[in-house]
Amino acid sequence: MQNKFEERAFFDEWTESKEYDVLTQNGYDTIIRDFRRLIGNRLLKGRRAIDLGCGTGAFTRKLFQDSDAELFGLDISENAINLAKKNEKKIKFIVGDTENLQFEESYFDLVVFSGILHHFPDEKKCLAEGYRVLKKGGCMISYDPNKINPFMWLYRDPSSPFFSTVGKTENEKLLYAQDLNKLMKTTGFINVDTHCIGGVTFKTVESRVGRLLLPIYNILERFMGILPFAKKYGSFLICYGEKNGTL
Repeated sequence: MQNKFEERAFFDEWTESKEYDVLTQNGYDTIIRDFRRLIGNRLLKGRRAIDLGCGTGAFTRKLFQDSDAELFGLDISENAINLAKKNEKKIKFIVGDTENLQFEESYFDLVVFSGILHHFPDEKKCLAEGYRVLKKGGCMISYDPNKINPFMWLYRDPSSPFFSTVGKTENEKLLYAQDLNKLMKTTGFINVDTHCIGGVTFKTVESRVGRLLLPIYNILERFMGILPFAKKYGSFLICYGEKNGTL
């Protein structure tokens, strides 16, 4: 079970003084290009979309930019949501628990898990809630760190000799594509597409050593983004699925 108190406290403290905004513009653009390719017309007028784990809304604002849909962002951290509200008025930012959403069934056309699935020991309940609030024909999409990416493994896997807990909650772990793919299908999603992408560069990391090495990492990461094996070994795991039916 996720330690929600620890998770909330971590991000409340972080966002007391600054926005949670760790990727470069290129990093955001790389993820959003892949998202837009998959989600189709689900951000058009008349649709509803929500970003779960929106934090202070840095990614949410960029993903939902120019959308005419009814837009929501949800996070467990009240401080993060308060900052998100100050920075963006078009999106309805609310405090909530991704495992126990306060929305009725079949409410959204698009559900985004914004770098949040890897914050749960078991993603099953999150995915089930995302499925529950989706309309038939709606889709879910997510991004999370890939366990078999060598850089993610070195920095964030407990079995690595260079593992760092700085800037990390106790709930976080890296994810395997095959595990998430299987769980998506078990939950009921169809047309599941689980792949990885490279080229996601970072603006900052919390570890002092990590900050020193970050320019080298970003150069290697951009190079990784153009290589064909990024679909398996890229730094971020992208997962997409649909709820059976017609919008």
